[in-house]
Amino acid sequence: MRKKGNALKTEYRKSKEWVSFRKMLLEERGHVCECCGKRTKHLECHHIDPENYTDLTPEKFALLCHSCHSCVSDIERIKPENRKKLRNKEYLDLYGKFIAFPHEATN
Repeated sequence: MRKKGNALKTEYRKSKEWVSFRKMLLEERGHVCECCGKRTKHLECHHIDPENYTDLTPEKFALLCHSCHSCVSDIERIKPENRKKLRNKEYLDLYGKFIAFPHEATN
């Protein structure tokens, strides 16, 4: 039986390569959410390019607290063409830089 999607990602996140990479990110960037600035030991590694989750280029990752990561994930679930319809533009401006397909400028 072949594993799909999230099962493969979950398995990959147990690998020595991933664990070492995540540890390196935390050591380099510190235990601070890159979105809101909250200091916490419980940061989540958000991949800005989730389709290529094995690409461990540090610039493609953000360390986010659970709250910010949840918000970013919520926006990612919205089709890019519908993101500009969000009522709270500040919400999109705050979290948009952590999304694989950034929203268009709203002028």
